[in-house]
Amino acid sequence: MRWLILAALAGLAAPAAAQEPMSPAAFLDALEGRTATFVMRDGGDLVGIERFLDRARTVWAHADGSCAYGTIMLRGPQVCFTYDDDPGVSHCWLPFRDGETHVRSLSSGEVQRISRIDDSYVGCDGEPLS
Repeated sequence: MRWLILAALAGLAAPAAAQEPMSPAAFLDALEGRTATFVMRDGGDLVGIERFLDRARTVWAHADGSCAYGTIMLRGPQVCFTYDDDPGVSHCWLPFRDGETHVRSLSSGEVQRISRIDDSYVGCDGEPLS
């Protein structure tokens, strides 16, 4: 019995899966020309859906259905976005892998997980279809 308890405690002490940093270039390689669904890491609530038109432009559909067009900038290990509905504000993220692709906000520490990557459109007015 004591052996089982020690084995169980050893399992609890084992580290969680390692978070592997992901370069901004690798992040964009995976998403360029594709659409990603972002959810909260904890709880899985939808944050939004973003179509990466190319390595410099996106279309972002918020969870409430409103849309914004964004510009992508790389700053060292960060991927930063500015959106036309929030001018002058940079939203910077550190991408990493922890089984799946995640991003961590540099301003709030919030972590989002990419739950899906596909070739769909986000359905925003004026969204380029090619």
